[in-house]
Amino acid sequence: MQYQLDMIGYDAIMIRFTDTDNTQLLPVIYTLNQQLKSAPNLSTVIIDIIPSYQTLLVSFNILNMEQHQLADKLHAYVKRLLNTASPKSNHASPNTVNLITIPVCYHESLAPDLESLSQYSALSINDIIQIHSSTIYSCYAIGFMPNFAYLGDVDKRIQIPRHAKPKDQVAAGSLGIADNQTAIYPKSSPGGWQIIGQSPAALNTLSVGCQVKFSAISLDEFNRYDQKADA
Repeated sequence: MQYQLDMIGYDAIMIRFTDTDNTQLLPVIYTLNQQLKSAPNLSTVIIDIIPSYQTLLVSFNILNMEQHQLADKLHAYVKRLLNTASPKSNHASPNTVNLITIPVCYHESLAPDLESLSQYSALSINDIIQIHSSTIYSCYAIGFMPNFAYLGDVDKRIQIPRHAKPKDQVAAGSLGIADNQTAIYPKSSPGGWQIIGQSPAALNTLSVGCQVKFSAISLDEFNRYDQKADA
């Protein structure tokens, strides 16, 4: 597994892994993120760490450590992790994290692109719902907006490209698919993903490395959930 350090301005360093499949990288990214956050010799140095599919962006306090000094320490952490004799047993696997179940209503009134996906995939709507809700997804990144979690990997049978032209407004809680990724819009916003359902749940517990499964609920259950939230 290859990696490099990129100096980002004067107060950040990007750890970038190359030539590795994202599914193999996730345990490494997850473990390195946890190790750096808990490193006692870096507690007054690191300000924030942003993990993603193949990178970790480390921002730091330049008053407490110079960039080249932090780079040396990051090299040491990465090399020690990659040189672990038995990676599968020593990397903290995201699979050990509790599974987060998110309720989703796939009713057509909340899923404007579900019929299009059915035509595109040549699968029935029930088959699409069963496939999507039976998969356990990993969170690879948080981005685009706060709490927007990029989840993968979507079953190849129901993968579909983004819309060629994004929609002006996508409702909060909308569940979308874009190629091999799936995600829920935590807030109303413009968006180009194919919307196949909507969740009534708050999405403030997702983080890189967590595992997610969707649980299909009826429209009545969705509406009752909504009423509880408003009470």
